[in-house]
Amino acid sequence: MGLDRTARGALPRLARAERRAAACAVVLLAALCAAPAAATPRICISSDTLLFGNRTVGTGTTLRSTVRSCGGDPFSFTGVSVHPATGPDYHVATDCVTGQTLAPGGACNIDVTFAPLVAGQTSGAVWLHNTTSTPDQLVTFYGRGVDARSGTATIEFAPAVASFGSRVVGQSGPPLVVDLRNAGSATFVPSALVLNGPAAYDYSAVSTGDPTDCLVGRGVAPGTSCRMNLYFQPAQAGTRAANLVIDAPELPGLAILSIIGQGAAATPPAALVTVVEYHHAPTRQYFLTPDPAEQAFLDAGGLGGAWLRTGFAFRAFDRNDATDSRELAVCRFFGTPGVGPNSHFYTADPAECAAVRANPLWQDEGIAFHALLPAAGVCPAGYPAVVRLWQAGTDPTGSRHRYLVDAAEIARMAAAGWVVEGPVFCAPGT
Repeated sequence: MGLDRTARGALPRLARAERRAAACAVVLLAALCAAPAAATPRICISSDTLLFGNRTVGTGTTLRSTVRSCGGDPFSFTGVSVHPATGPDYHVATDCVTGQTLAPGGACNIDVTFAPLVAGQTSGAVWLHNTTSTPDQLVTFYGRGVDARSGTATIEFAPAVASFGSRVVGQSGPPLVVDLRNAGSATFVPSALVLNGPAAYDYSAVSTGDPTDCLVGRGVAPGTSCRMNLYFQPAQAGTRAANLVIDAPELPGLAILSIIGQGAAATPPAALVTVVEYHHAPTRQYFLTPDPAEQAFLDAGGLGGAWLRTGFAFRAFDRNDATDSRELAVCRFFGTPGVGPNSHFYTADPAECAAVRANPLWQDEGIAFHALLPAAGVCPAGYPAVVRLWQAGTDPTGSRHRYLVDAAEIARMAAAGWVVEGPVFCAPGT
């Protein structure tokens, strides 16, 4: 079927409109692509650390650091100055000056001359305060003066790495003694004994007053040693690294000992409770509870005054404690009235707990406390064994249980006909 005149006439108009829309889109896209990113001032430094290495006393060496304006906008220096800790062996000449503005692409230079006057390590720096987003830049420099004595002594550390292992954060321990042995042919006289590195403040060196202690100015003859007592007190958890740096005119270079230690998070103290035993003479029942409210209730005669303390007790972990990964919940049960034992039953064995919970002769009374489970009937050192005793009745309701730590009382109960079933959980000390 052919198109009518109205439809035919619309085609050229529609095509022209589409072309105009496409052209506008191209123009808009070009405008967007051409839009420049916001210009910002930036400072770039060719070298922010100048390393001179070993230089002979009486000579001079110059190194240059170039500062450039590498952003889209200019920036200004608000303060250019030599750091006050800069050693006298350094001489700084710079055309970067306070108040100066560097246009994009502009540059200025810092020339540092190291002319050591005496043997030993020394350092310095130049501040470059500016109006960029990194307003406090520092150009640092390091060098070491050496003379004819340099290279005549060598330090050997024992141990080769000072490793402290793990220490609780905020706690110190015994010192690690490090020997500095002179393996060279001449006496060396320390001019610097320095602790540095990422965690330098976690470590300290303490002189005991012993004549073998390493001290600045105290010589160490060939074949002999001096010693340093290093202490570690981590400020935070994780790896804590530092260095012990020794300098002396007689050394060919700095002697550096790596120091490493681990900061460990402090373990919270275990929450302990006292499990008190009660006896009800009329029914021959024994009952254990760590709950102060239950203890106060029984002591006040809440059940008629016949429940009395036996004088026996042991320690356990609180039911909410989780400081020791070996802790297990001690389940507490009471016989189902009229059909089960008229007695309380306690177990830390998860399998036994599940079995008793499924037994219709017992009612689950929840978690009494936490304790450790013996391994092959043996408790860890420092954890007294809590022994379970059992006495049969003429029917299930007459069955009785008792839990004791005291060996003499266990023997007395056994002589009275109670069955000693052995250790069932371990108490954290008495």
